[in-house]
Amino acid sequence: MILVLGAGVTAAIGLGLLEGRTVAGIRAPERDQPILNLNHEPATTTTIAAVLVIAGIIIGILCVLWLLAQVPRKHGASDLKLQDPDNRGLTVLKPGLLEDAISDRVEELEDVTGATTIIRGSSRAPDITVRITTTSHADLPRVIADVEHRITNDLNLTLGRGPASLGIAIEVKADPKNDDTVTFQPSSAHT
Repeated sequence: MILVLGAGVTAAIGLGLLEGRTVAGIRAPERDQPILNLNHEPATTTTIAAVLVIAGIIIGILCVLWLLAQVPRKHGASDLKLQDPDNRGLTVLKPGLLEDAISDRVEELEDVTGATTIIRGSSRAPDITVRITTTSHADLPRVIADVEHRITNDLNLTLGRGPASLGIAIEVKADPKNDDTVTFQPSSAHT
């Protein structure tokens, strides 16, 4: 946010929109004045230009990496390989089995009517996303705490470590009505 504001002020100064005005104690230059008053030495100008270009490239790369990190990964985890502490054996676990187990355990919680789980990453650093459905009268902070506690404890027992990240999406549905019955109130007026 600060970089965006700084870029906006710099662009406004460069376009002459703030000509002669004072912003945050700094007076914007007039149209015929340079924005940076250097000694006009070629070495200084070239050095500053090179530093600004390199800084811009580094910031651009970091921005692209940050944006790529925000893109959700579509592919689930590959087979989870679990090794016993004594290094005597290796167990290969399909992620779908662990997803179903987590969903079943979460559905056992009070006020949770449904759950689906997606696991990404590896057995060393699983990224887990759980989508739960609750009733409309559920205490959501308690449900979230229960889900986090249940998943973290279960993964610590099965994998020996908790999730690298845990995302919980909640869908709240109204209590189902029984459409098979109709209730009539007796009328007090007799004819």
